[in-house]
Amino acid sequence: LMHSAMWPSSRVQLANRVRRNVTFTSLDSFTGLNYSYTLHAHSHLAFLGWVFMALYVFLTHAYLPNGQLKTKRYSRTFILLQVANVGMLVTFPFMGYAFWSILFSALHAVLAMGFAWVFIRDVSSGLPERHHMSFQFVKWGLILMILSNLAPFALGPVSATQGKGDLYYLLIYFYLHFQYNGWFTFALLGLVFWQLEEQGIATNNKLLRVGFRLKLFAVFPAYILSALWLDPGSSWYLVAGLAAAAQLIGLVYLIVFMIRHIGSLINGESKVLKMLLFAGVLAIGMQHILMLFSAFPSLAALAFTRNIVIAYLHMVLLGFVSVWIFFLAFKVGFLRVSQVLKAAFILFLAAFMVTELVLVFQGSIVNSAFWLFVLAVSQLIGIAIITMHVRKKSIIAL
Repeated sequence: LMHSAMWPSSRVQLANRVRRNVTFTSLDSFTGLNYSYTLHAHSHLAFLGWVFMALYVFLTHAYLPNGQLKTKRYSRTFILLQVANVGMLVTFPFMGYAFWSILFSALHAVLAMGFAWVFIRDVSSGLPERHHMSFQFVKWGLILMILSNLAPFALGPVSATQGKGDLYYLLIYFYLHFQYNGWFTFALLGLVFWQLEEQGIATNNKLLRVGFRLKLFAVFPAYILSALWLDPGSSWYLVAGLAAAAQLIGLVYLIVFMIRHIGSLINGESKVLKMLLFAGVLAIGMQHILMLFSAFPSLAALAFTRNIVIAYLHMVLLGFVSVWIFFLAFKVGFLRVSQVLKAAFILFLAAFMVTELVLVFQGSIVNSAFWLFVLAVSQLIGIAIITMHVRKKSIIAL
């Protein structure tokens, strides 16, 4: 989805002012391999096979009592979600959007929405008071995930009746916005605050309440930021700017609370955890600042150029979401700090940050495609080492 949304026709017109300064490197398909289809598989598995499943594990571990966690309902849902993921893995690279790939992605969406509904109901019925605030983040993250999943179901009818016009791309950006700024962000913030609650920190605090309300109320009008490529009137830019500012202020409230209790969150543990926590804070902070900048008409065209969009999406997905997933994996015992893991994370983060710079300045870098390939391999090596150090027994025990 993220890659198919890059260049609607109206966005090409909007970006004409800056395209002459940007050089794009395309990659031809290998024989028997459709590169566009591979990108579809990449984006779907990144969202649904990696982030969703990681959050599924963390949320059920954090909020469900052992009795509920071990019921067949959640284990069967987990297995069916994995079937859907494997189905997308073996269909998207070879057929793109076709009957079987759409069927597996639709299956995942239906299961995800069903999980959200049942999970909220089960947790709400017996939630300890100390976890009330963190669960507000989680609950609304799940609600926004359900909302985002409505967009893909509308793509078929819209495509059949109107083709791939502006409405088609608005639906794609609707999905991306409420996944990135809704589901991913609210769920991860909730899980981090759950960690503080487990350390005895009271989260029913004015900073968190104000931050939560600002983030929640602003996330809906902030969708306009994803539609500024239509070049609407000045009033729409104003609303988008106010929403972006409210989201940024809300985030500042939440981070201030987090920093005040950083000792309890880190608890004297390895520098690796500090590195991951603050790298994630830096990435989400940059994301919110860039959203605010994109509300200015003079910067909107630059914000929607292809390499900037890709750099932005990966900054959030890798720099914030994935990094905080790794942080939580340490906190719940899925990973244990070691020198090898420390080196793997340094490799991953260094390659990621250089990749962002190459993407942003791609037009000025000779052989940028080659360097992006080298950096991607470096990130893959780091991820592979991290994966090999996952404590499988601890996950099974949960």
